[in-house]
Amino acid sequence: MKLVRYIAKNSSGAAIGILDGDTISEVPGSSGNLETIPLLDKNGLCQLKNASITQHPLADVRLLSPVDGSQKLLLLAANYTPNGGKLEKDLSIEQPEFFSKPSTALIADGEIIPDNLLVVNQVEEIELGVIIGKPGKNIKRENVFDHIFGYTVVNDVSGRDLDFSPDRKNPARSKWFDWLNGKWLDGYCSVGPWIIPAEDLTDPTNLKLTTKVNGEIRLVSNTNLMIHNIESQIEYISNLCTLLPGDLIATGVAAGATDEEIYLNPGDVIEGTVEGVGTLTNTTGK
Repeated sequence: MKLVRYIAKNSSGAAIGILDGDTISEVPGSSGNLETIPLLDKNGLCQLKNASITQHPLADVRLLSPVDGSQKLLLLAANYTPNGGKLEKDLSIEQPEFFSKPSTALIADGEIIPDNLLVVNQVEEIELGVIIGKPGKNIKRENVFDHIFGYTVVNDVSGRDLDFSPDRKNPARSKWFDWLNGKWLDGYCSVGPWIIPAEDLTDPTNLKLTTKVNGEIRLVSNTNLMIHNIESQIEYISNLCTLLPGDLIATGVAAGATDEEIYLNPGDVIEGTVEGVGTLTNTTGK
């Protein structure tokens, strides 16, 4: 069972449905907004499915990002040790490093990542995404999984260098803001194809992550290599801001064997797979 947002044939607007096999059962009156749906457990989703009066074959709809952008998009910088690498952070003093993206960054599975004239070097960052269900502030780590509705796949597309003047004052400060600017661009937060209910993913701490570009494997890792685990992330960020139903937390990109990155080219096809969740596919714009 999966939660999807989509536009059906001959429909003028978005809808939310429960995907079971290849059939979507539409949630009546959803208008494509998650609203209170993330408050439901799997039993509640089953009740929505059974109450549905409209069904669609999956092949007949266009999937949208499963999060609608009405809530927060919170992402971690890095957050993984390399395969076989050593942890170089003192977790007694280090904290998860969060940043945010605007709703205009959201795109869906199958959509094209827009070209941007300011971006010189573009990279993909495939991550496990966590969707908040039960709202919370100052959440204790032992209660974190009570607040999770489900999981998805995120591509935190990033522009490593932006084409700004090298003669700007305060270059160190400019470098920091260029890094953030490279995260906020339109279409630079691909999410999907769906949300897997938390009950169907019993151990998110041990999931294989695979990134392919044009069919070639670029990176293989596992969520067990996170520096700050999901409990630590949610405990920390909920001390800063209240988490609400539908908030997305992207849990950080896996580290490669080296620090050297391979930049994307126009027309590249990116496939990001999180074991037990799904595969998110996008193409870079030309």
